[in-house]
Amino acid sequence: MLRSSINARGFTLLEMLIAIAIFAMIGLASNAVLQTTINQNDLTQVYSDHLRDLQQGMGVIERDLSQLVARTFRGDEEHGSAVIIKDNNLLDSEGETLIFHRIGWLNPDGILPRGSIQSVAYRLFEGKLERLSFPYPDPIIDDEPNIVTLASDVVEVRYSFYYEGSWSKTVKNDALPKGIAIELEFEDNVRAMRKFLVPAGAIASSNNDDDGSNENGNNGGSGNNSGGNNNGSGSGSGSDSGEPEEGP
Repeated sequence: MLRSSINARGFTLLEMLIAIAIFAMIGLASNAVLQTTINQNDLTQVYSDHLRDLQQGMGVIERDLSQLVARTFRGDEEHGSAVIIKDNNLLDSEGETLIFHRIGWLNPDGILPRGSIQSVAYRLFEGKLERLSFPYPDPIIDDEPNIVTLASDVVEVRYSFYYEGSWSKTVKNDALPKGIAIELEFEDNVRAMRKFLVPAGAIASSNNDDDGSNENGNNGGSGNNSGGNNNGSGSGSGSDSGEPEEGP
């Protein structure tokens, strides 16, 4: 009878408490792992959103800077001699502003009353890096720009310029840099930097294309060339019906 009662013993209170504690620790560990996984997923999503915005925005910036052209700003007494402007608080910006001219703005057959040179600015406004583009190289007062958001949740933007083998925070008025670096700082302390090469062919523009007007007065000619050099005797009549002569 005594042996039977001994074999029928269950868990003691201490053993139950130990088992409960072990299961509680396993549950806490599992919850911690799950919470860490969720946090990592949220952080990865934030990085993914920033990366997507950066890829799209930097693609636009790359296209702009690859078409950068040295053209001064008409009617601007402060920056009239500059070919590229970097300053604070311009165009209602909350940080550094970059203003320049680019070529390659398509206008097939001159359908639109403008040239192919476009005035572009980058500004920081309400936590967004924005691209402002104007329909004419020299914007008219109260002319509304076309605004495109390049990146969101931006705290600060900084520009650097590559001149003669070194990077500088200041821009030269009379020359384009060989490279431009753009550094963005986001609200979650994420930073991103991209460096762009400025093409060597971006030399000073003659401004003939700025206002979209095509001057054809010299193309047709009057056809009254003397033609004295056509046959070597100086007696040519020069009646070429206004067709321009080919050079040697």
